[in-house]
Amino acid sequence: ELAYVMLRYRQCHDFWHTLTGLPPTVPGEIALKWLELFQTNLPVAALSATVGTLRLNDDEKHDLFTLYIPWAIRVGTQTSKVHLMNVYYEREFECNLEELRERFGIEV
Repeated sequence: ELAYVMLRYRQCHDFWHTLTGLPPTVPGEIALKWLELFQTNLPVAALSATVGTLRLNDDEKHDLFTLYIPWAIRVGTQTSKVHLMNVYYEREFECNLEELRERFGIEV
């Protein structure tokens, strides 16, 4: 069961990039890890979010702490909308991206 959870966590990662609009850059990856942490509480997300921050320059750290982490807290704790790991994304391919963001409470 735990192996499936970790597999699904890795499978959802790229869907989350698309859903959130975060680029596959170091700052984008770290911002997404903070969202993953608040959504899943998985230790791997906490480790990546914390250690990854060490790779950022001062401007990127400023953006992370003033923009991305507050955003991740808002979006990641909106449990009244949906838990992002529980979405069957493969069934949502035909759905409009803006509609999905609205339904899941994702602000871009």
